[in-house]
Amino acid sequence: MRLRHILRRLGRERHGAVALEAALIGSLLLVPLAVGAVDLGSIFATQARLDAALEAAALYAWGNPGNATPTNITQIAQSAYGNGAPSLVATTPQNVCYCISVGGGQQTRTAVSCTGSCTTGQQLGTFLSVSFSTNLSLPAPVPGLPTTVSLSSAGMVRTQ
Repeated sequence: MRLRHILRRLGRERHGAVALEAALIGSLLLVPLAVGAVDLGSIFATQARLDAALEAAALYAWGNPGNATPTNITQIAQSAYGNGAPSLVATTPQNVCYCISVGGGQQTRTAVSCTGSCTTGQQLGTFLSVSFSTNLSLPAPVPGLPTTVSLSSAGMVRTQ
């Protein structure tokens, strides 16, 4: 009899009902936002690692043009990227040459063969083109959205 009385009384009680409803609705809204924040944080952190790898590779190539082999550049980039998942995918660094001219405060470049020559008033510049990429599996995928994100970072540095 006593238990029945307590349950009936709790069934009629309305204090705190709004707070409970707000907590339930709030959790339904805040949980997806938190999951999205985790995914977004992973994307930003991985892109920062890719950018660090690119920066290390470019600085190495710029400071050591004689030793800037594709193997050395990839090793330097891998060291800067770190060993954690996802893994770094490096395209083979390539030398690209341009004839560079400056006129009217503007610099213009014309692609040429690295064994070619430039016309008078132009200077042959050798650049190293590097790019890195990775596929990030999101830690908290949302149904209906992609579970992996492709990230990349590319750049070019003048070596001569």
